[in-house]
Amino acid sequence: MPAPVNKGASRASGPAGQVVIADHADVKRMLLAQKAYSEGALALVLYSARLLDDELTADREAAEEAGNLLALLTPLTKSWPSEWAQRSLDLAIQIHGGAGYTRDFEVEQLYRDNRFEAIHEGTTGIQAIDLVQSQDP
Repeated sequence: MPAPVNKGASRASGPAGQVVIADHADVKRMLLAQKAYSEGALALVLYSARLLDDELTADREAAEEAGNLLALLTPLTKSWPSEWAQRSLDLAIQIHGGAGYTRDFEVEQLYRDNRFEAIHEGTTGIQAIDLVQSQDP
C-alpha cells in the first residue's frame, strides 16, 4: 500500500509522495509564528529608535511627546524581544524534531545563549514595575 500523501502539500520531494517539512501545516504554523515574533520585535525596536531620534531632534512639543511615549515603550522594548525570542527558538527546536537539541545544530546554542538575554535585560516583573511606575503622574 502506498504511503499517504499530504493533500495540503505544494511540493513533493523524495520518493513516493513525501513532502518537504516546511509544507506540513504545523511546521508552517511554527515558522509563521517565528516570523511574526521577529518582525514584531524589529518593528518595536525601530519605532523606539525613531522616538529617540524625534526626542533629540524635533521641535519642543514633538520632542516632549516622543519622550513621553518612549518612556512608556522602553520597558516593553527591552523585555518583549528577549522573551519572545526564547519562544521562537523553542519553536525552532521543535521544528528540528529530536535533533534540534543536539550540538549538531546551532539552534541549541542559540537557545542557551538567548536565555541569558532575558536575565541581562532584567526580569519581566522588573520591567512591568518600571512600566507601571512610568504611568504615575
